[in-house]
Amino acid sequence: MSKGFKITAIVLALLLLAGCTAFSAVTLFTVRAMAQEREEYEEGEFEEKATSEDGVVIAGEYTIRSTKAISDAYLSGDSSSLNKKDRETLQMASDILDDLITDGMSPYEKELAVYHWMVQHLSYDEGALPVIPTAEDDSDNPYGVLKYHNAVCVGYATTFRLFMQMLEIPCMVVHNSELFHSWDLVQLDGHWYHVDIYSDVGQTGYANFNLPDSIQLGHQNWDTDFYPAADALTYNMAWQNRADIAGIYDAPAALRQAIDTAAPAFALHFTGEMNGSETELAANMLTALDNCLMSTGYEGAPQTIRSWDWAEAEDGSPCLLVFFDYGRSGGYEEPDVDPEMWDKADAALQDAFGDIFDISIYGGNDYYDDWGGPMG
Repeated sequence: MSKGFKITAIVLALLLLAGCTAFSAVTLFTVRAMAQEREEYEEGEFEEKATSEDGVVIAGEYTIRSTKAISDAYLSGDSSSLNKKDRETLQMASDILDDLITDGMSPYEKELAVYHWMVQHLSYDEGALPVIPTAEDDSDNPYGVLKYHNAVCVGYATTFRLFMQMLEIPCMVVHNSELFHSWDLVQLDGHWYHVDIYSDVGQTGYANFNLPDSIQLGHQNWDTDFYPAADALTYNMAWQNRADIAGIYDAPAALRQAIDTAAPAFALHFTGEMNGSETELAANMLTALDNCLMSTGYEGAPQTIRSWDWAEAEDGSPCLLVFFDYGRSGGYEEPDVDPEMWDKADAALQDAFGDIFDISIYGGNDYYDDWGGPMG
């Protein structure tokens, strides 16, 4: 199998895993991607392409384009060289920064303010996946993102980079090796961090905010020879809310404290050594807690643990980063469904599963075993 076809197969597999239902859109993307990759491979262009930040086509549809002319105009105060569209983009971005940024903010505080605004005010493109083309124009660039608040992954990445450039914070757009997703690298105090706002919209918990390579590599792969290494935890939200604990048996009390204080993200920093059995126990503890959060609930507690990942502190000690989900926020609206439809759907669920589940579309998901006891 040729390299071009292998990459296409990977992209198609990820589309299927994501549960895509937009058949016509996927077919359009597939045909385009396969034709383009096959042509490039046969002409020898695919092998010869060097990694670059801009000018890269994601999913055969969206191009990562430079935003430096707009940020330079902002910093110089001279927008005379910009076209009408870029001048409007500059004005929209400037107005947002005027509302978000105040004197005395650190670069991290500025970055966090922009991240919050984007997570709360933007939404996914109609296609729901970063690779599905739709009729919405400009969802892959700051003009469309800021004007319509609607974006694919390339739109999030280039808009965040534009804001960072305007704030004179070093930032790069990263794309994965399979060319179906993009995100950002941002530099704070000389260290780089991964920021994937597209993956955090509609969520809580900062699961894709200021991550090191060690965690991002679990989600994506990219040209690590071209892009700078991200090797710090200082400005990761979970690390900032960490508890230093001696060992695994101190973890439950630390987790309870994090939940009682409504921490959006939290880190268990083990000051002592951890063996394989202890790391497995830590994962099982989190699984048990997550099961209870999802099935039982607790006032003020997160709805679930969105994700957790192992990382290393600067001294090499193990750290378990935990990202909570307190429910969707920003960029998401509850579906407009007729209450009678909800009641009818609830009754159908109970008719079908009522003999084994205490089930309801409004909540309640306890399982009853053969002995009549609910299992949370």
